[in-house]
Order: sequence, then structure tokens, then C-alpha cells
Amino acid sequence: MKKKLVKKLSAALLAGCLAVGTLAGCGSTSSSDSQEGAQTSADEEQGTETTASTDGGTIMWLANISAGAQYDAYVAYAEEICAELGYEFQVVYGDSNNDPAENLSAVKNAMTDDVVGLICSQDGGIQNIMEEYPELYVVGCSTDMESVYGEGGTSADCASNEKFLGTIADGHVDGETIGEVWSEYVIEKGYKKIATMIFPSYAYPGYAEGETVFREKIEEYNATVSEDEQIEIVGDVKVLEFATLEESWFLEDGNGDLDAIIGFMDAVDFIYPTLKSAIANGNCSETTQVFGGGYSDDESVQADVGEDGNIGAIIISPIEDIAWSIAMLDNAITGNMYSDYTASERIDSIDYVIDSAEDMTNVAEKSLIGTADAANAQITMEDLETVLTRYNADATYEDLKALFASDQLTCDALAE
Repeated sequence: MKKKLVKKLSAALLAGCLAVGTLAGCGSTSSSDSQEGAQTSADEEQGTETTASTDGGTIMWLANISAGAQYDAYVAYAEEICAELGYEFQVVYGDSNNDPAENLSAVKNAMTDDVVGLICSQDGGIQNIMEEYPELYVVGCSTDMESVYGEGGTSADCASNEKFLGTIADGHVDGETIGEVWSEYVIEKGYKKIATMIFPSYAYPGYAEGETVFREKIEEYNATVSEDEQIEIVGDVKVLEFATLEESWFLEDGNGDLDAIIGFMDAVDFIYPTLKSAIANGNCSETTQVFGGGYSDDESVQADVGEDGNIGAIIISPIEDIAWSIAMLDNAITGNMYSDYTASERIDSIDYVIDSAEDMTNVAEKSLIGTADAANAQITMEDLETVLTRYNADATYEDLKALFASDQLTCDALAE
């Protein structure tokens, strides 16, 4: 099932199903241990992390997370790539509510004269940031940049700003594909009774759209089969306001004997723990599975992934996506932007599908997200050299997009 879906998604991306919105070697500067310790303390007080200085300036990341396996992997990988390209990498923590003023404040508090590029994983205040720093190149990562590309977006002017280089989304921009993917899972697995959950649509409109498409696909399927083969979606979609599902939900009519819960969200952190508690307390079927996003390095959680576990499948975006953002910045900063690049886009991320115990073991032991080791990245520096104009004068923007939409960047590739 998974291989078919991943190939379908890869083919769609390579065919251009993208939502359009509009070196030198490095030379590190060493310092004494006491100086490094003092700098680290100062950075922690200001809510930032920095690596050692390099010659090309600083690339700053306005992060939407500050801890955990995904955060550790992002930092380890970005540090490695930036160091190879001659940049310092600095982390600034965005506001937990994506507040524009607070995001601007975080960037201002950490800004120094050597910052040459900004990667944003939050879109609140993009317009304000670019007005404050008009010469700064800005690119998105793991965000759909709805404030820039959405109808009536508060940062809509950025889409036509030549310093704004687009974004690679966390999943799919339009949400339609993920709705189709989960509907195919449900139909192929033979589930008959399910429920759906989302984060608020004002924060994640794409996933809300995906849930709507999911219901449409199930309705279409039901129209083609007999009554006893039809799939029941219990009740309306459950909206989690960035809080873990309450166990009392399983006591509501129809929720205690579900085959599956489809989470258009981080299901591993916000649904799964409550599901396990409900099972332990006898409030939920022991075979109910949850599907959705998220990742945990907890071994007990990882052991519960797959056909016989309570986590049926996880779909996340590859950590390596941040290299797409770094590549865009590097080409712009060095004055070598692709000849076929004309305007900022927001592009889909390829889906990283984990739906078996074997997948989970491979991810935990061999992948960047599982080990936080840049040596395990599925897009290497050598790969990037083929699509960076400083190394390859013939590289194109289409080459860059194709690399990040390739089967090389899938969970299946770990088994090869």
C-alpha cells in the first residue's frame, strides 16, 4: 500500500503538481572553552542557539519547535550543511501562538549585522520582518505560509518581494492529497467504523481541507458498495485546540469501539497517549488504531507502530526539507539564482510514510530523524552540490524540486 502511495505522491510532485504563489570553502573561527560557554549561556538567555562562526555570515532559523527528536535532527543537519557552505547557523524560537509581534521581536532580539538569510517555520509577522530588514533574504520551511499566499493574507505583499524565496510546506499545501491518502488506507484496510480529528482550521486550513476531502472520498466509496460494506464516520470532526484529546471523548456514543481514528494533525502526541490510556481503562477497543502525523523517539511508542500496533501509520515531512530552504538562500546570497526561477512558490513536501514495524526500526536506526546524525541524512552534501549553482552552473530550479520530490527521500529508501 505504502509503496504505491509514495510513488503516486512522488510522480505528482515531479509532474509539477505544485501550488504556485506567485563557495567557497568554510573557515571556522575558534574560541576558548570559556568563551564558548559564555556565548552559549548568553544565547540561551536570549532564546537562541548558535554554532561556531564561519565566513559566509549567519543563516537564522525562526523555529516552530524547541525540543524533541525532530528539533535535534533539524539542528544537527542544518549545522552540517551550513558549515559546509561557510555559514553560521542560529536558532531563534518563534512565538508558540505564531503571534506576528512576538515573532518580529524574537528576530530583532537575535539579529546581528552578519545575518544574511532567514528560514521561517512560522508565518506570523513575515511582512513585518521583511519591512524591518528589507535586504534580508527570507524563505519558509515546514509551513504553508498562509499569511503570504492565502486569500487576504496579512503578509500578501511578500509573495511579490524578490527577497522572499517561497516555502516548502509541512505536507501538502492544498490538503487534498493527504485526504485521498488516508481514504485509500481506510478503504484498503477494510475499516468500517472510524472518526476524524483536526487542529483548528484557522491554523491549519490545508488539513481541514484534507479532512473534508477524506469524507467526500469515503462517501463516494460507500455509494459503490452494499450497505454492510459501507464505512461509517462517527459524528462530526473532532477539533483539538492544540491540547491532548480528553479521555471522556471515548465515552461518547459510538467512540468506544472504533476501528481507527484519522488525525489530520500530530496524532502521535495529541491522540495516541489518550488512546492508550482509554484502552488501559477499558474505555476503548484494544484494536483501535490511530493514523496521522508526529514522531516520537520513545521506544515503547515506536514498538506500537504497524499492523499489529495501535499506531497504524505515520506520515511526516522529511527533516531534510530544511536543505531545500538553505539551498534557495545560498543561491540568492551568492548571486547565483537559477536561470529558470522567476517567482516565489510554495511547494509540497514529499510524504515520509512509516506504516510497519520494519519501517519504524529503519527510521529509528538509520535515518536523520531517528538518530539526529547528519551522516544519516537522505539528502547529502554531495546531492546538494548537484543542484547548487555555486558548484554546478547548469543546475536548475526544477532540478532542486525534483531532488526533494524523489524516492530517495522516502522511508522505503532506508530498506534498500
